[in-house]
Amino acid sequence: MKYILSISLIMSLFGCGNSGQIEQELSTAAKLMRSEPDSSLRIIENIDPDRILGRHARAKYALLYSAALDKNYVDTDDDSLIRIAYRYYDKRICSDSVKFLINYHYGRIHQNGANYQEAMHYYLTAEKYALAAHKNYYLGLVYTRIGELYSEQMNFNGALEYYRNAYDAWKKLRNPAFMNNATLNIANTYSSLNDNDNAVKYYLQALQAARQQGDNDMVIACLSNLGDIYVSKGDYPKALQAVKEIERIVPDGLSIYQYRILIKVYYLQHKIDSARYYFNIASELAEDIRDDAQLAYLSFQIELASGNSEEAANSINEYIWLSDSISRMVVSQSAIAAEAKYYKEQTAFESYRLKVRTYFEYIVGLLIFGVVVFLIYYYRERMKRKQQQIERYILAVESIRESKNRILENLATKEGLEVQLKELVMSRFEFLDQLGRAFYERNNTKAQQEAIYKQVKNFFTNLTSNPSTKKELEKIVNTVNDNIIDKLRMQFPKFKPADIDLLCYIYAGFSAQIISVITGDSVSNIYNRKSRLKARIAASDSSEKDFFIQKM
Repeated sequence: MKYILSISLIMSLFGCGNSGQIEQELSTAAKLMRSEPDSSLRIIENIDPDRILGRHARAKYALLYSAALDKNYVDTDDDSLIRIAYRYYDKRICSDSVKFLINYHYGRIHQNGANYQEAMHYYLTAEKYALAAHKNYYLGLVYTRIGELYSEQMNFNGALEYYRNAYDAWKKLRNPAFMNNATLNIANTYSSLNDNDNAVKYYLQALQAARQQGDNDMVIACLSNLGDIYVSKGDYPKALQAVKEIERIVPDGLSIYQYRILIKVYYLQHKIDSARYYFNIASELAEDIRDDAQLAYLSFQIELASGNSEEAANSINEYIWLSDSISRMVVSQSAIAAEAKYYKEQTAFESYRLKVRTYFEYIVGLLIFGVVVFLIYYYRERMKRKQQQIERYILAVESIRESKNRILENLATKEGLEVQLKELVMSRFEFLDQLGRAFYERNNTKAQQEAIYKQVKNFFTNLTSNPSTKKELEKIVNTVNDNIIDKLRMQFPKFKPADIDLLCYIYAGFSAQIISVITGDSVSNIYNRKSRLKARIAASDSSEKDFFIQKM
């Protein structure tokens, strides 16, 4: 039984320590989420999920991991992580902020998987909690995502409304970077609506802000879109100027998008050779079938402009074939994804049920065994503690009796010694005081005065200059006055040695006249010094200042 209890205790302590460390790591990751999302992701990735024991810790880990992936632009459509957090928090009482984060990141999972209907459901739920939490940051995030959903479904009027809402939320936070990103989204939406005047207006606004903030990526995005609009308006110099400015920012770093602008400018100006030159460069930068389709359409336009009908026909046929392939791929991927998701969820659900049932059986068995062990241990320990308590009480009573007798004996002895010591010391000080007064006041014969003078002078000279005599005097004063000089030195370290000596004479009971004889100072100065010392002690923070002043 002892071995079982020892093992259980060690395991529980280890588990608690491990859980505390994980909680600390998760808290650190949460604090770094906005300012240093890459560091936050690294911390979370270094946590071994098998070390996370409690459901609350697992849910927090899953939610933070999902947020860190999103913050680092890692778009995933796997909901295995966020589902853990959702199942834990959905039916529990928690803050509106937590509810927002769960629904928002679930929406991000569905958006990444192109399941826009489910994504919209979760985003609208997240919006409700963001409004309840009065968090403009959350509103800016969710409005931006809803705008993206509308844009993906080509509902550009709906996208424009939510991008404007996002801009208003960022404006309340006074965050220039987020405001500028919303401005760019508004400009892109106007461009998709073929409202080029408003698109140019917002692109120029975003471009100016991006230049002030030193955001080159935003500058390039604005210039690229402006260049495309200038081409459609027939303002070719401005389009070329926009591409040149991008090239100045990123030398030898033009993307396929900028090369498409150059291709359009030159074939529309019937500069076919230049258009073909940039077309060849753009063809090498194509990354997927969508880029191939756009290049095929540009090839058709180039050949058409050059009067090469046969090649133009080939290019338009290739464009049609590529467009059909893209459509079929989108439909196929949607069907396959839906089917795969269904079977995956079914398999995961059956596995989860089996695992839960097994865990439940183990947990119930362990609980019963633990309760039995605990009850046996508890009652045995309780009986043992009672017996030990009775023994301690008996010993304590005997000890108290013995201590009482010793204290009474010591107290009687101490009081007798203290009375004797005080009488001895006070008689010595009284004698010294009387001798001093005789020296100071007595009008006697010259020989008697000289004898008294020499005796007293020798005594006082010895008292002021002999360290052992001074030490003895101080010891007597301490004995009579509860170590008053030692306490003074400890609580007033800035007092000068002469001040301590003066206080020692005062506490010894010497009058100002006798102290004047001992120190060689005038009586008025003695009074003045005594008054100053009393004032300093009274103004101090010393807990025993009343004691010091009373003895003076």
